[in-house]
Amino acid sequence: MQKVTRFLSALRTILLGASVLLGLWQDYRIQKAIRETATLHARRLPRPAPRVSIILPVRNEQENIDGCLASLLAQDYPNFEVIVIDDGSTDATPARLAAWQQRESRLRVHRIEELPTGWAGKAHALHTGATLASGEWLLFTDADTRHAPQTLRLMVAHAVAHRLDLLSMFTEMQILGLAARLLTPMTGLLLTVLITPGEIRSAARPRQAFAFGQYILVRREAYEATGGFSAPEVRASFTEDMGLAQVLKRQGWREDIVGGCGLVKNVQWTTWRSAWRGLRKGAYGKLAPYPLLGFAGGCFLVYYGLAPLLTLRAALRPGHLRQERLSALLALLALCLQVDSKRRFGQAFGLPARWALLAPVASTAFGFLLLDTMRLAINGQGADWKGRRAPRLTRTNMLPLL
Repeated sequence: MQKVTRFLSALRTILLGASVLLGLWQDYRIQKAIRETATLHARRLPRPAPRVSIILPVRNEQENIDGCLASLLAQDYPNFEVIVIDDGSTDATPARLAAWQQRESRLRVHRIEELPTGWAGKAHALHTGATLASGEWLLFTDADTRHAPQTLRLMVAHAVAHRLDLLSMFTEMQILGLAARLLTPMTGLLLTVLITPGEIRSAARPRQAFAFGQYILVRREAYEATGGFSAPEVRASFTEDMGLAQVLKRQGWREDIVGGCGLVKNVQWTTWRSAWRGLRKGAYGKLAPYPLLGFAGGCFLVYYGLAPLLTLRAALRPGHLRQERLSALLALLALCLQVDSKRRFGQAFGLPARWALLAPVASTAFGFLLLDTMRLAINGQGADWKGRRAPRLTRTNMLPLL
């Protein structure tokens, strides 16, 4: 029994040490990502300015469509069109689109009645818009975004000046509600462990690619050469934005991502249910064919969040601190690093520093979200979004994780 106790104590110390190392790595990567995030500067556009087709997929967006379209049509860019793909909306969205179309000649609306087999709904809507576009550049964006008038002009000028084929943006996310404040920054924290903006723009790292679906500007030539959202490994995915970036970069096209503070605002999830389902959809899109990896990741995040707190609580009991001082020190370091990482990343979202104190809760909650996602993958149920199930994903019809 004494050997088992010593073994468990040693294992706990090793795991806490691993948590400290992960915290140090995470803190370093966040600082690196912040340093590498480029900002946009005013540049001259080519003359004539290349035509841009703005492609906006919508499905039951009656609350967002007016504000989004108003901001898109107010762009000060000299040569663009807006193509709205109504993906089977059943609310007031079609009526509002009809009203917009009557008074705005730059707007075209195309309705999809049925989703073809083997496609995810958004990927199909985006690709449909691309086939209808006339522009040299394609801008894919979402209905829950609001665009400053100068955004398109700055983005096109940056893409042309740097000879890019895909340019995406960290939009200014408006985080409302407890769920979003806890869970949304966690996606960014986990992402920076794997990839940073400098690695995205580096041609020497063809597997390091990423794009945010809220704003993706793509050269039409690159889209058509790769198949874009119709590529077999992208069309069935709920993470079609990342898939598009991966397909392009692996085939040698140039990419970058920039900061979008003050340019594009995005409001996504305001309730636990909407945040949970939205983030679970994204996790399913990347991890469904890798259930063991997702399960291990979920378990570790739960441990990463809870273990330092529980260890400190146990060590601070009367008479225990002396014999538990190494574990307590490691737990305290891990906890401080979690809080500091979340504080640094939260600044990008405009979150007050006090929200960083909930970092262990955020890690634990995200761990359970991954476990819930793997439950759907293992039992074959699949994730759902806006009334549609994700097509079954395997390693043959999606890109690898990295």
